Amino acid sequence: MAVQLINIGNVANDGTGDDLREAFIKTNANFEELDLRDDEQTSVLNLGFGTEIFKQKIGYELQFKTLSSGTDITFNEVDDVITISANGGIKTLDLTSDGNTYTVPDIGNLQILGGANIGTNIIDGKLYVSYNGPTEVVNDTTPTLGGNLDADSNNISNVATLTADSVVSNLTGLVHGIDVRTIDVGSFDLGGIVVDVTSGLEFLLATTDVDYGTLVSPTVINSDFGSFA
Repeated sequence: MAVQLINIGNVANDGTGDDLREAFIKTNANFEELDLRDDEQTSVLNLGFGTEIFKQKIGYELQFKTLSSGTDITFNEVDDVITISANGGIKTLDLTSDGNTYTVPDIGNLQILGGANIGTNIIDGKLYVSYNGPTEVVNDTTPTLGGNLDADSNNISNVATLTADSVVSNLTGLVHGIDVRTIDVGSFDLGGIVVDVTSGLEFLLATTDVDYGTLVSPTVINSDFGSFA
């Protein structure tokens, strides 16, 4: 049955409208019609992903979950808008290296990758950096020095070839326990020579001093006395 319209006439008390009894008959009939119609069909649907806000509908009452602020979270309600603010945690992260600086944005992704012979791994929330290259000079086929080498009073042995083409300063040290800087190359003393003479000429030669000059400035005389036995 359709809802009945009460005739109220053209003007008050002109006798053209429904009388009082007829008007209330229509009123009661209208209430019965509305009461017999289908129950409330309102429903609620949570859209998108995440935690649902709507909880349940009981009768004509829609019940929603209450938002509660947690640690470092605040709500600010202005008119029809609720603003959720995070007051703690890392908002930005600045990384500084030897060459440059990088700022990790909010909810950004930071990658830590290894390079040559360097590996990275995360285990139980801990970052491990490992070196996979040679750890001894014997394993490096082309070792070089980035600074001075201090042997700390230790020996360097089993040298096959020692190349000193690039030595730019004096090389100091002992050669078989002798400091070569103390040797006077102009005055070698070979000691005495014991000579057996059998004639006057040999005696004269054995007792007469001969000056051959020095190693730096030798004389032009050539002498061959054989070999030293």
